[in-house]
Amino acid sequence: MRYAKDHKEQARAAILEAAGRRLKEKGFHGVGVDGLASAAEVTSGAIYSHFGSKEGLLEQVIRANVSPEFEALQVADTDERRRKLVALVYSYLSEEHCEGVADGCVLTALTADVARAGDSVREVYQLQISRMVALVLPAMPGDFEEQRQRAWALVAAIIGAVSVARALPAGAHRDAVLQSTLRSIEESISA
Repeated sequence: MRYAKDHKEQARAAILEAAGRRLKEKGFHGVGVDGLASAAEVTSGAIYSHFGSKEGLLEQVIRANVSPEFEALQVADTDERRRKLVALVYSYLSEEHCEGVADGCVLTALTADVARAGDSVREVYQLQISRMVALVLPAMPGDFEEQRQRAWALVAAIIGAVSVARALPAGAHRDAVLQSTLRSIEESISA
């Protein structure tokens, strides 16, 4: 049986999608290669064939899944960029994002795992989070250095807030983490 020319790329993309969801749900150390392969409906050998190792898969999941919604911030008008950023932050700091781990941002789900990973994974993480900061930066007030500092603070705050909120039971404490972070970010954007 002959496969289509793009079969390998399609298989790789399907593995990234399914295994990425499982990694976000269970964490890097919470699921083995067999569990990742099962989620993607492939053999463990396919994981190794496409990614070389479990850590290689983690690296590619991070490369492929870091907040594509931030791309919407690429508009010329600063006011429009700020409106889009506020809307994005509201969505990011929502109960739905806290509950939807598998569908949420890979950074909120896997940052702690990346901190324990090898240099290649950490370098991809650095590249991706820097890309997020670069997309946020022009929406921030101030001169370039102020914008850079505010953008880093915003990205760190939303990732941290969702991570902390997910660790708490649903209720007042979780809501307080999300809402206080949201208010702080709104003040930072409008300063």
